[in-house]
Amino acid sequence: MDKPKKKKKTPKLIQFLMGYSLGFISWLVGLHCLVVDQTGSVSISVKRFRRHLFKVFLWTLEIGLLINLMGLYRGWIMGASTYEIELAFLVKSIIFLYIKVFWPRVFPEILPGMHVFFCPQCYQKQTFKFLPVSFQFGFFVTYLCNYCSCLVNGWGEQIFYPVTVSAGKIKSNLMKTVPAVLVAMALGVAAFQYVWGLF
Repeated sequence: MDKPKKKKKTPKLIQFLMGYSLGFISWLVGLHCLVVDQTGSVSISVKRFRRHLFKVFLWTLEIGLLINLMGLYRGWIMGASTYEIELAFLVKSIIFLYIKVFWPRVFPEILPGMHVFFCPQCYQKQTFKFLPVSFQFGFFVTYLCNYCSCLVNGWGEQIFYPVTVSAGKIKSNLMKTVPAVLVAMALGVAAFQYVWGLF
């Protein structure tokens, strides 16, 4: 008898990157800001969408500043002495540890799509990261609790059942969210150019 052919499995890293990319794109366009009422109609939560746009603005500004500061730092460290490199490493370590100990929520709150929340089922403090399950569960912006496997949406709310909303129903809302997100990113770039021009 012929041996059964082994099915090719997609490497876990590729699956993770694909899932994270899908979750990130869904987060970026603001799908987690959509709310579904009992009749199945979809609308944008203005309060949540404002918070999302502000975070996208800050994220764009942060990325621009970080890239340019890293370039300046690399140029400086190439010509620095051993003593200066050791001193710079020590200062960076102290600053990082200080922020990690006294302001632990800073990094998760400024990174795109991440935030600190308490699981609504087991009440454990966690950091939201993208773990897309399906479009029917939180429009791909979901996270699975490490402690109790509770599925939560982008705002830390538990998802109990599939959202019976087709992709076609959110198209009209995407026509509003995507341009607003692009404007927020453009404002972030403009703010970066202004801030960088001051130095």
